[in-house]
Amino acid sequence: MNVRYVGISMALFLFTGCGGGGGETITSTTSTSSVVEDESAVSIVDDGIAPVFLSPVEIEKEENHIVLMQIEASDKTSVSYSIDGGEDADLFNIYSNGTLVFKSNPDYELPEDSNGDNLYQLRVKATDSGGNSSLQDINVTVVNISDEKSSVDSDDDFIPDNIERLIGTDVNNSDENNDQVEDGLQSSGTFGDNFFSMQWHLWDYEARVTNDSDVPTEGLEGTTDLNLLNLYHTYMGYNKGVPIIVQVVDTGVDASHEDLIENMDLSRSYHNTDVGNPTGNDPHGTMVAGIMAARAFNGKGVRGIIPFAKIAGSNWLEYQTLEALTSAWLSGEGADAIAVSNNSWGSYFDTDTDYEAIMELGSEQLRGGKGRIYVFAAGNDREDKGNANLQYQLSNRYAVTVAGVKNDNTYADYSSPGANILVSGYSGNYVSDSPTIGTTTMMGKGGSNTWDDDTEKNYTYLMNGTSAASPTVAASMALVLEACPDLTWRDIRYLAATTARKIDDGDAAWITNDEGWHFNVNYGFGLINAEGMIDTCTAQGYNVLSAEQNTEVLETFDTLIPDDGSVQKFSLDINDDIAVEWVEVTIDNDSTYASDYRIELVSPNNTRVTLMTEDTRNGSGYIDPENWMDGGFRLSTAAMLDESSQGTWTIEISDKLSGDTGTLKTIQLKIYGH
Repeated sequence: MNVRYVGISMALFLFTGCGGGGGETITSTTSTSSVVEDESAVSIVDDGIAPVFLSPVEIEKEENHIVLMQIEASDKTSVSYSIDGGEDADLFNIYSNGTLVFKSNPDYELPEDSNGDNLYQLRVKATDSGGNSSLQDINVTVVNISDEKSSVDSDDDFIPDNIERLIGTDVNNSDENNDQVEDGLQSSGTFGDNFFSMQWHLWDYEARVTNDSDVPTEGLEGTTDLNLLNLYHTYMGYNKGVPIIVQVVDTGVDASHEDLIENMDLSRSYHNTDVGNPTGNDPHGTMVAGIMAARAFNGKGVRGIIPFAKIAGSNWLEYQTLEALTSAWLSGEGADAIAVSNNSWGSYFDTDTDYEAIMELGSEQLRGGKGRIYVFAAGNDREDKGNANLQYQLSNRYAVTVAGVKNDNTYADYSSPGANILVSGYSGNYVSDSPTIGTTTMMGKGGSNTWDDDTEKNYTYLMNGTSAASPTVAASMALVLEACPDLTWRDIRYLAATTARKIDDGDAAWITNDEGWHFNVNYGFGLINAEGMIDTCTAQGYNVLSAEQNTEVLETFDTLIPDDGSVQKFSLDINDDIAVEWVEVTIDNDSTYASDYRIELVSPNNTRVTLMTEDTRNGSGYIDPENWMDGGFRLSTAAMLDESSQGTWTIEISDKLSGDTGTLKTIQLKIYGH
């Protein structure tokens, strides 16, 4: 199983699946060492004395705080720390910098300690470089936060009251530092996010302010950001003290990152197949995690789209076993509580159905039977004639496939087209010609691609690719699930499609189906619109979709496709009348070069969508095998959303490139809907 992630600066990274385990190492090292030097070596003196703990034995912490304290011990040599026991030891972790954390969010109302009394007990071990060690018992008392269920915004500062109580700000003062900027829009100070003003995808300041006021203007549907500020009066992922959980299946997440650590859920994170610290060796997943859920109002770097959600990380791309993916996507610890999985990776071409088989089970079983949402990057191969519809992992009805959009609301130069794309998200283009996405990176790894004020290099402004677009959609959908938790995976897809903002009106690929929905192979239904989704699902009288139905037909044709560019039309009749959600067309053709074909689907209502264009390629090369339709290849779309399935469907095939011929053997048409 070979996949690549579709991220930074259009670079293509190929990872080859491999086996191997690898457990979590919960040690940290600090140094107060005394050394003896000679001309050839440095040696550490072992004085035979065990470390002396300096950190307290009693900790009192409000609920919903992950980070507890820094463990410290004094010694003449370096000291490492580990958890050595205690009744509740399994609920804690120590990072490499010595920080003690809960593995998952502590909830006063639902205590997980052994006695159920919110008193958690563990034992910490400090070991110096000479092997001398000391033990310290620690008691952690979790205390209640009052009114955590109240998500109104009393002072109208873009921070719900329950989050203000969590972080310690005044629910009745919208400008605590008297700088004429609402507290929820701060880019400085104790509760600011230092680079928030640079995150144009969250708040395009220049587009939204009036000439004489710093107050965001209302109703700017054409603005070049995700239009989230009004939602932040109520929704930020805190979910009334039971945070929404989002998943990053990627190269890992720097779990001890200063802007992610408070939002990490290690109890649902994976190092290969093992539950625990998901930190990997590449910054890509950390960048994705920051876009989704970097912590807000902590006086540090950036802000995520859903900044009080919890992050379940995975470094699956470093291992790529089906077992590890099944754990992350379906069967792992606490899987039922994960709302959305973001997957900023893909292949150029695949017919592997293992991915969708796992997604199918997750859609049926998880989130209490309402289904997890699986979000994917469409790919970065437009300039090499790639197409998202070439990947079965993206062309199934469980995958939310996302295109990338620049800050001017046009598609990114690299963003792969495809009739299977559902919606678009912001990614920027190339840093040389337009803004890209600001986010977290592995601590100290920001290099030159960060802001001057980021002296410790923990952030980057150089995230782009559909890898960046995908988490903007995944996190937006997670906000919607906070507002409307009863939505199924199908409802989320439907709302995303029917509320998406139509952008780039001048693009010739826009079509309007018979039910009035706009669709474009470059954008799907348009730019994700979380506010529109929430307005719809919270409206009085809104009902979720009825049970899924499907209908299908298989026709044998055995017809030669002329090698002259002429359009050949093939009809298939559907008798059942269901409202369309998803259409699959599987074409079996024995051409020695299937990429000669342009394939279009026409509904009974005369809605036309291009499923595949001629000379589509496998990224920068030709598709291997070149007879990739022989035996049957599936192409998919949601373009006919809400139209009736009943009537005659037409598949039009034309051989646009000379030199190869083929015979159309069969076409299977399968329609899912309600």
